[in-house]
Formats: sequence, structure tokens, C-alpha cells
Amino acid sequence: MSGARDHCSVKQQLIQRVSVQFRSPSFILLLILRLFNAAAVQTYIHPDETWQSLEIAHRIAFGYGFTTWEWRHALRGFAHPMVFAAVYRILNIFSLDDTFLILFAPYALVAAIAAAVDYATFYFARRIAGDRVASWALLCSLVSWSMSTGVMRPLVNSAETALTAAAFAYWPWNSYTKSLTEPGVSSTTGASLPIALIFAALACVIRPTSGVLWLCAGIVLLVKQPRVRWISRTVRIITMASVIGAVAIAIMLVIDYIGYERWVFPPYQFYLFNVSEDLATWFGETPALYHLYTSMPILFTSMLPFVLHGVYLSYRDGVISCEPAVVAFSASVLFSLVGHMEYRFLYPLLPIGFVYAAVNIFKKNRLWTAANMVIYLLLTNVIPALYLDLVHQRGVVDVMDYLRRGVKSGNVTDIGFLMPCHSTPYYSHLHANVPMWFLGCEPPLTKAELAEHYWEADDFEQNPVEFLHSIFPSHLILYDGTVRRIQNELEQYGYKEKARFFNTHFSGDTRRHGDVVVYQHIHTVPQN
Repeated sequence: MSGARDHCSVKQQLIQRVSVQFRSPSFILLLILRLFNAAAVQTYIHPDETWQSLEIAHRIAFGYGFTTWEWRHALRGFAHPMVFAAVYRILNIFSLDDTFLILFAPYALVAAIAAAVDYATFYFARRIAGDRVASWALLCSLVSWSMSTGVMRPLVNSAETALTAAAFAYWPWNSYTKSLTEPGVSSTTGASLPIALIFAALACVIRPTSGVLWLCAGIVLLVKQPRVRWISRTVRIITMASVIGAVAIAIMLVIDYIGYERWVFPPYQFYLFNVSEDLATWFGETPALYHLYTSMPILFTSMLPFVLHGVYLSYRDGVISCEPAVVAFSASVLFSLVGHMEYRFLYPLLPIGFVYAAVNIFKKNRLWTAANMVIYLLLTNVIPALYLDLVHQRGVVDVMDYLRRGVKSGNVTDIGFLMPCHSTPYYSHLHANVPMWFLGCEPPLTKAELAEHYWEADDFEQNPVEFLHSIFPSHLILYDGTVRRIQNELEQYGYKEKARFFNTHFSGDTRRHGDVVVYQHIHTVPQN
């Protein structure tokens, strides 16, 4: 019996070691891991990762870069790209902008942002569930493909996620939680509503739609207040939120005044286009509640059953507060009311999902389960992440490296992209002020313009041969699928294939099929 007790004791000690291995995570260590992650990102998933951040930042820092229609009509705020512009300026000051750092430095900043998400997720989980659950939540964050492939890009959603996770860590969730490891844990320990509101306000400054999430969190907070002195407490909370919100709006106005050189209020312009005119559907219309049955499974993939069961356990047994789940569900429903949705819009909800997944994983509480769970999470997340970071849609990045070298050698003098708009990065990756153009796809600005709206990309798709009669740059960039349609005409007009780059094994857009191909203008266009 003594031997059996000793064996159980050793087993429990091993379980504890597995569970608390991340008890005091080092931000520096997390940053190093994310820097390796950043070095692995060699692909291009979302056009916004460059066109709405690095491209604008490059223009601020170096004086050239393409400004998309959103910026010409003041739908976007400058707070996010200005951070990357500061990185570019530092490189320029130390004459490092002509080195590999012009490409890597922005992603090093993103690595710090992702590490901040990891770090804040751990402390958010520890506050409401204890150290051991926090260890699993951190592991979920570290291995998640959504973090390694999605948040690890210079999207405004990534910075929003970091600020939101920090706000979650300080937010006053319900006052008592049944601990998974101790008699009781107070989730108000370490809570600070003012600090949480400051982080939430900053998230709204860089992406105003974050206000929807914090409206949900605020309502839950007020509803859950004790009945004693409810009115005075509510007035105090609303006053505090109003003051911090007013300061945040003032900061936003000043930043955008500096960026636009005039007084503008981008959230209003954003509302007019996306809600009042409902023209975001120009970029693709999604069905109702898309976020609930599409975005959530994409974001959490193999973790989704653990997330859902973790929420169920919290509701059934009260192991942790259900408030974060209520906030996440409510925000997802509200975000689903618009016509155009993308799964990355829900990145800020990742920390909540990781916490509930960790609750479910920890409740199994067996050594073999812990070891198998780590292997399962690694296999189902790291392998897809490596594919998406290293393989899927890398040709559109490789071709910019090729063109950058060609510009330096004097071989490339001007470039045309006969591809769907924003298929590749632009000046932020080329870092050379040479003439470039691409097929335009600007949306109409009012519903009245929809019926007769002209866009260049559609014109090219309808009659690509006719389009070739106009401009003849030194280099043309196309997808292989397009080459097959106009190869004879390209040769007739003096173009010859010079390079091609593998791009992807699959694409949901038929216009983007095949390799990325470079055609160079070799001889003079024949005169008719």
C-alpha cells in the first residue's frame, strides 16, 4: 500500500510539473519564440496586411507608397500605420532601410504584438482560473495556427487583439469563481477597471469597431453589479468610461489630423460606407451569423470542441466565470449583422477561447492525457501553420523579392500587375520609387453608383487582349491562368517569360490559379 501511495504521489508531482511549467512566463522568451515565428512568415494571406498598414507606413516614412481609396476618403485611422512608420524611420536614420531589415523589422514588431497576446492571455486565464489552467491557455495561444499565421501579420486586427487581451487581464469579471485547484479564487484580484478601460480605449483608437466588443462587456459588467448601491456604482462606471473614451477620441482626432492634414472623423465615414450604404458587400457578401458557424471553427479548428466543452463546464459546474463567453457570443452576433465578414475580425476573441479550451483540457487531469493533448495540439496546429506561413501564397512575395533585385540592377524600370487588385505587396516590399500600376477595383461610394460602376479589374477579365493595347511596362506580372489566355498577344507585343514562382496548391479564386509569372519587354512593339 505504501508503494502504491508513493507511486500516486510521484504521479501527482509529475502532473503538477506538466501543469505549471509556464507558471511565470518570461515575456522575453515569448518574444524570442515569436521572432522565430516571424522569420517563418514568407507568405501573403490578407491584402490588408500590407495595403492598410505597411504601405501607408512606407508612404509616411519615405514619401512614396500607394494610398488606397479608403485613405483618400478618410475611412481609416492613422494610429496603426504610424507605429510601423516609426520603425521605418528608425531604419532610415541608421541607414538600414536598404538591408533585409526593411522587410523583417515590421514583422519583428508584430512578433512583439503576438508575444503580448500570449503574455496577456496567461494573466487573464490566471486571474479567473488559476495558475494551472493559465499554463494550458498559454500553450493554446503559443501553438494556435490563428496566432502563428493570422495574428503574426501586420494587420490592425493583431494590434487590436493585443490591446484587447491586456484589457481582459484587468477587466473585473465576476467576483468569485470556484477554482479548479484551490478552494476558491477571486477573479477581482489584480482587476483594475480604469486600466482595462484604457487598453479597451486604445483598441478602439486603432480600430473603432472594437467598441462593439466593449459595449457587450460593459453591459455584462453593469448587469452583474450587486444590487446594493447599484445606481451609484453604475453612474461611477459610466462616468469613468466616458472620461477615458473622450480622451481616446481626442487622441484619435489629433493623430488623424496629423495624418490627413485636416480634421476628419474616420469612424463616421466608416459607418456611412459599411452600415448606412452597406457597400462593404462589394468585397463579398457573407450569410447571417457567419461568425458563429464559420469564423469560430476557422479560428479554433482542433481546439473548438475544447472551447465549447469548457464553456459548458463553466456553466454547469461554475469552475470559472461564464461572463467572457457571454461577451464573446454577444459580440460575434453583433459583428454578424453586417453584410461583409471575415474571420480575422474575431481575432480579439482568441484569448477568451484559449481560456475555455484550457479549462476543458485541465479537467481531464491525467498525465497521459496531458502528454497526448500536447502532441494533438502541436500536430493539428503547427503543421497547418507551417504550411500557411512557408508555402501557401508565397509566390506573390517571392516575385517582389525578384523585382527588388531587378530594380537595383537597373533591369526593372517600371512594372504592371495584370492580376486581381492587391494580389501582391507593393512599395513596402519593393522599397524603390519606380513606376508601378495594377488593375483598379475601387468600390462605388453610394448605392446609386452600383448599377453603372466601372472597375478596371473587371474590364480586364472581360477582355484581357483588348486591355494590352494601352500600356507596355518593362515587366508584367501575371498568374499562370491569365498567361494561358493571352500568351500569344504577350509575345506579339514583345514580351517574353523571364521567371515564374510557385504560389499555391489551391485557390478559391479562379483568377488566381497557377504560378506567378514574370514577363519582360524584350523588343519594340510592332507599329500598325
